[in-house]
Amino acid sequence: VRSFHFSMMLAFSVAATMAFAVASARNVFETYHAEITLFGSAVVLLMGLIQLDVIRIPFLMQDHSLMHKLNLNKMNGLAAFLMGFLFSFSWTPCIGPYLTSIVIMAAGSADSLQGVLLIAWYAVGFLVPFLCLGLFTAELLRFFKQKQRLFQWAIKLGGIILIVMGCWMGMQAVNELKNGQGIGSSSLPYEERELKNEQDFILYDQHGAIHQLSDYEGKTVVVTFGATWCTYCVMEMDMLNQTWQSDPDVVHLVMMQPGGEDISKDEMIAWINEKGYEFPVLFDEDASVFYKYGVSGLPTNYFVFPTGEIHGYVPGYMTAEQMKEIIDMTKAGPQ
Repeated sequence: VRSFHFSMMLAFSVAATMAFAVASARNVFETYHAEITLFGSAVVLLMGLIQLDVIRIPFLMQDHSLMHKLNLNKMNGLAAFLMGFLFSFSWTPCIGPYLTSIVIMAAGSADSLQGVLLIAWYAVGFLVPFLCLGLFTAELLRFFKQKQRLFQWAIKLGGIILIVMGCWMGMQAVNELKNGQGIGSSSLPYEERELKNEQDFILYDQHGAIHQLSDYEGKTVVVTFGATWCTYCVMEMDMLNQTWQSDPDVVHLVMMQPGGEDISKDEMIAWINEKGYEFPVLFDEDASVFYKYGVSGLPTNYFVFPTGEIHGYVPGYMTAEQMKEIIDMTKAGPQ
């Protein structure tokens, strides 16, 4: 019995991981993230109302699964694995709404790691009771029989949690749309210019001027990734504001991401003006350049040779002296 439960748990974990892999296809629809999240919030709300029995959809109140009569005398690890794998794709009124909601939230999460954690925690929460049932079968079956009303309340609590999470997702999506991150939110003609290499990007600054990295070939370029909430980023930008025009052969570009964990684009422009920053601040609204450059911490400075190739990057705060030293090395070109 214990071997059966272990094999079934392993199969369910594989299937849950596959479900997240499918959900991760959201990267194709990054442009429509806000709209997809808003739609997902409506689905999660619907699942919560179904769990609370406020809405009844007959089709969803039935079990839907592949039916096959098992010969328990011939049960083995492989059969248990296949059973668990197929079971994870079945629909049951008590489990289906939760799995549906988790997959939707994983697909609309801010990053892949967050989605992986959501699926992983769901798998743990689902599988631990199966493991306990395999170890303490008689005791748990007796407990379930005695506490049936308690489980009914647990289902209602789960429905309330789904409704709260659905409302939270909806608020996040509405905020994104308000900040101009929905369909057609950007009227800037990025498509009119072509990227020349993998590191190239085309973005607009706080003044509406377009910047394309490949346009600066022949000059040394420093791309600084930062955020308004990052203390060391602000310290570095304060320093940069005094030195960014000191060398005509060096171009400084600061990259920031409005919305999400940072303030909105309009608020960011007002913040830049209040700080008196005159260097170009580029708005990476969909975080595509942050993702392309693999930025994992702030501030991060990338140094680009005059030939257009990436020299390297430095994570963390840099003093003016440190930055000048690496800029001088970058100006010399590839060795």
